[in-house]
Amino acid sequence: MAGMKFGYKEFPLSQVDVFGRKKIYRPIIPVLIEYGGKKIGYEALLDSGADWNLFPAVLGEIIGIDIEKGKKLLFGGIGGGDFMAYFHEIALYVGGWPIKILCGFSADIPRKSNGVLGHFGFFDHFAVRLETSKQEVELKKI
Repeated sequence: MAGMKFGYKEFPLSQVDVFGRKKIYRPIIPVLIEYGGKKIGYEALLDSGADWNLFPAVLGEIIGIDIEKGKKLLFGGIGGGDFMAYFHEIALYVGGWPIKILCGFSADIPRKSNGVLGHFGFFDHFAVRLETSKQEVELKKI
């Protein structure tokens, strides 16, 4: 199966960073989330440091998931704060390719933020090449 390529997404910075940049680029890709026949489009960050796929609870609610009926798992992040996520099996479409994954939904993740795609449920389905110098992501289904 041929691979897919995505460009990184540009984000302006509120101030010039320590490297003199006024903007930053992140590996964010469009996905489609499906549950019970309902779908919603979203943009998610490919995060090689994340173990799990995590999205805002409101996305799950929009497609009919009763969030708190999922398997719960407590998370801690780099900022030190803990948050609860509830895991449900969903279909995730990437470039038209559907995969069944477990995904955590949390009310502590803001709606306008990008959820993350991590090792268990994403990187284990795709060979992922992140080429920051070209601001390019390449995915191949495995």
